[in-house]
Amino acid sequence: MTLLTPQGRATKEQKQGCPQGSCSGPALWNLVANEILNQVWPDNVHIQSFANDFVLVIEADTNKSLVADTQSAITQFSSENELAISTEKTNYILFSKMVRSSKITFKGV
Repeated sequence: MTLLTPQGRATKEQKQGCPQGSCSGPALWNLVANEILNQVWPDNVHIQSFANDFVLVIEADTNKSLVADTQSAITQFSSENELAISTEKTNYILFSKMVRSSKITFKGV
């Protein structure tokens, strides 16, 4: 991030987060969100954002493809945008007619 100050240009590299209550926080988040929302996703992956959260809706015919597609989408989402995923704050809801439900993990958690 670069700001012009009376003393000259001030630059600070920022890879994640914004101070709570930051005036520029929502604008910076919108830049990140727009990039993610405009990203090309597979046809079975749909993304939606609200406030500072994202929802991925992933359709699959088998448990195996559901797990693989979900892990792939989350990995793409986080690595291309240098974002860390908080597994403690991440939840999923499975809507399925499959006999055995899938267990989704990310980086072993």
